[in-house]
Amino acid sequence: MEIRTFKSADLPQVMALCREIRQHHIDLLDGYFTPQNDTEEQKPFLASLDNENYIVLVAADDKNIYGYLQAEIKYAPYLVASRVAHIGNFGVTKSKRHQGIGKMLMDSFMEICRSKEIDEVRLGVFNKNVGSHKFYEQYGFKPFEQRMQIMLK
Repeated sequence: MEIRTFKSADLPQVMALCREIRQHHIDLLDGYFTPQNDTEEQKPFLASLDNENYIVLVAADDKNIYGYLQAEIKYAPYLVASRVAHIGNFGVTKSKRHQGIGKMLMDSFMEICRSKEIDEVRLGVFNKNVGSHKFYEQYGFKPFEQRMQIMLK
């Protein structure tokens, strides 16, 4: 298993894995999400091919992709620590979870962030996703901001 940068040939497998992760979130959150629209889902992955403000990694062997991490680096001039990486999409196929793939992806990502002198890493995780909370806490992530919602329909 290797962690490497995403390339265009990875797109079909990554989209299939994104669909699996989306379905996991649909199930976890009782239908909050719609099924995946590949045209929209692939945009940050394709943008990463020619934009240094994206970091997209895949966990792969010779034939298959088992996980991915997609993040965008943003400059926030209103913050003291102004270089912020936002993890937007991160997942490991169900059959390979709890085997260290997520850790390998996150370790590689954090190393890249340090080399790029990123000041802060942010991500969103749903309250019901207890396993992910525990995973991120192992890296030192802490709750930072409370988001609130009201459903009008």
